[in-house]
Amino acid sequence: MGYSKKVMAGFSWESLLKISNYILAVIKIYFLARILSPNDFGLFSLATIALGISEAVTQTGINLTIIQSKHSVKYFLDTAWVIAIIRGFIIGIIMLLLGFGMSSFFHKTELVTLIALAALIPVIKGFINPYVVVLHKKMRYFEDNLYRFCLMFCEIILAIACGYWLKSASALVIAMIGSALIEAGASFLLFGEKPIFNYSSSRAKIIFNNAKGLSLGSFLIYLVENIDDFLIGAIISTPALGIYHNAYSLTHKANYQLAKSVHYGTIPVYTKIANNRLRLKKAFLKAVLLTTIIIFIVSTPIFIFNQEIITFFLGEQWLSAIPLIRPLLIAGVIQSYSMISYTLMLAQKKYAYMNLHLAISLISMVGLMLFLGNKNGLVGAVNAVLISRIISIPPIIFGVRKVFKKN
Repeated sequence: MGYSKKVMAGFSWESLLKISNYILAVIKIYFLARILSPNDFGLFSLATIALGISEAVTQTGINLTIIQSKHSVKYFLDTAWVIAIIRGFIIGIIMLLLGFGMSSFFHKTELVTLIALAALIPVIKGFINPYVVVLHKKMRYFEDNLYRFCLMFCEIILAIACGYWLKSASALVIAMIGSALIEAGASFLLFGEKPIFNYSSSRAKIIFNNAKGLSLGSFLIYLVENIDDFLIGAIISTPALGIYHNAYSLTHKANYQLAKSVHYGTIPVYTKIANNRLRLKKAFLKAVLLTTIIIFIVSTPIFIFNQEIITFFLGEQWLSAIPLIRPLLIAGVIQSYSMISYTLMLAQKKYAYMNLHLAISLISMVGLMLFLGNKNGLVGAVNAVLISRIISIPPIIFGVRKVFKKN
């Protein structure tokens, strides 16, 4: 199978997964929005912020390093597992500390318990068999997507069941813990190659050297994708964050996840043709065109029928989310094209351009959200997200041009 066909296969299966996951997520929101309050969703968002920050600051980029490397997955297997286990415990400890700080900052005492519970997630995930990345590296897209769909399905079933049982934000965290346990177990049951606790400093050095550029980028990506949650919770309120969380999930996240489908299908191919400028450029333009078509198909109905979608999927108590739909949708479209560009830069290890774009996007978002969020509440905060995405367009265009020029 040629590279173009492999890209299409990866994109097709990944898109099918994202669409399936989106449908499952909408079903989850449909049920949980009628059980849990905006405050519950807001608390859950804050718990995931603690998890995300901890993961971002300890990013090692193990999977990407293995995909980029000419070595087999088995070459890194044992060392990658040891690093992942240690990192999992470090993330858990950081989260415990963040729990106390965030509880005091947001004046929510329940955050201590909720974040402490969520700290189990990275500890469990640290024991996942790293050999699962072979599915992506070897472009076995169908198996990879089927595996991840089953995990997502289990998490959503757990979330709905726990939601009806507990009727609190802890239900969503417990569902993530259950999913992590299932994933760790499945990674050993389904793959023949299993790691042992054996650390090689030379192989770890390859991972950590690549992580130098990736760590900053991963941290900036996390902040750009999640600083809005933190600021909305701090500037406005936790219930407002819950409303934003579900509006974001139905709009911005839908487009962004589809862009990640393109990222998934293209990055293994980009790494193989990184030194062929013409093939790389042709592949990139095809990816942009494909993204445009898919985004148009997905976004148009949401843009036109935004009020009907909120009323049907969320219910009457979420009507204040209606003015947020269109700005978030447009912001998600812009961010999707940024993700496609990041794939090109990651494959070529041109991290500086990606990091510059992320830094500009982050700084503009924080400044605008502090101003517009304080002035106009939740609508102002959402407009700040949109404007920051627009401001960041020129740097990403410049970065892509520089990558092709220097290639």
